[in-house]
Amino acid sequence: MSYAVNNIALYLLVPIFFLDSKANITKKLKALKTHKASVLFIAFFLVQCVGYFYSEDKEFALRRIVVLLPLCLIPPIMFLESITKKNVLKLLCFLKYSIVITFIGLIISHVFILQRTLNTFVHFTIEEQLGVSQFYIAFIVFLPILISLKSILEQKQLILHTILLCISVGVLFLLGNKTILFFLFASWIYFITSLFLKRKQKNAYFLMIIGCVCLFAAMQTPILKNRINVFIKTTDLNLETIITKNKYTQTKNTFEHRLLINYLALKEIGQSLPFGVGTGDFQSALKKQYKTINFKAALKGELNNHNQYLSEFLKTGFLGGILFLWLLFCLFKKIKTKYFFYPFILTFFSFACVVESYLDRQHGVVIFAVLIPFLYVLDKSLNTMAYKTN
Repeated sequence: MSYAVNNIALYLLVPIFFLDSKANITKKLKALKTHKASVLFIAFFLVQCVGYFYSEDKEFALRRIVVLLPLCLIPPIMFLESITKKNVLKLLCFLKYSIVITFIGLIISHVFILQRTLNTFVHFTIEEQLGVSQFYIAFIVFLPILISLKSILEQKQLILHTILLCISVGVLFLLGNKTILFFLFASWIYFITSLFLKRKQKNAYFLMIIGCVCLFAAMQTPILKNRINVFIKTTDLNLETIITKNKYTQTKNTFEHRLLINYLALKEIGQSLPFGVGTGDFQSALKKQYKTINFKAALKGELNNHNQYLSEFLKTGFLGGILFLWLLFCLFKKIKTKYFFYPFILTFFSFACVVESYLDRQHGVVIFAVLIPFLYVLDKSLNTMAYKTN
């Protein structure tokens, strides 16, 4: 969705929160006072506001605060509302079909209407036409994967859900992002191992076969082969070598870019502690570091931190950095044994924050403020026999 439509949808949740009985509104507002995760979301946003006052670039700081505003308003609404188990099941059924059909439509349009090759699907259809990075799209694609996988493990409509699972995994392979694929592979190993430990051998072998078939098919695609070959042939781990390469040429190895950005960000953080450079000055501080080594790709692309953890320490020092870690820790503490969707997406978000600054864009804010709290409520409803309606 566009930035405007996203904003309208988000802020409509605020009045909807109050379209309830007086007793329920009072109950929700009382619960907010003791709901640690919601309080930490609000505190995290307020720290960004504090960083405004010692920023030199007030205009950029204000834009950042506006983008982050949903972190203050939406999580309390998502956490404190309830949804019936019946409606959860309806929603999951809708999502597993609608998301898969949408991506099939996008691929058909890209290949047959726009007459472009699959190698350009990410750059043209996803990034240029939709204006969304593959890092954010992955969260959407993971939903039908998880829904189908849960149904397979519960022995429900095996053929249908196997087809949906394979299509969704195929879309992830088509995105071709190394971080996403690494997490997908690690998750596959985890699920298989846990099934063996639970002595569910049939499910484990079934999942193993599906994974092997998908992996074999993916390895035949030019886009994945090309990205793996480029990564293997062009990656150095020596920092001086990476600096020299990026000083004289505009390289395309994003792994090396991230290593170099992290190195420069840490230097800047060391100089700006304990308060950071300010909500509005973190990008200009990075640019200053890029110039010291003539980091051509970063200067041309105006690259951000590509690391949400370092970004918070750079912006608002110990206060923002530690608060962000505390918030994630609090969210992890809410995981229960039988939860399925919430732990997976939260873990992926926390892992991916090492290589991407998710909260620099509204799509990332929506994932953090809306999707993660909503999946918690969804898992909670699925694992509660008694439910209530507003």
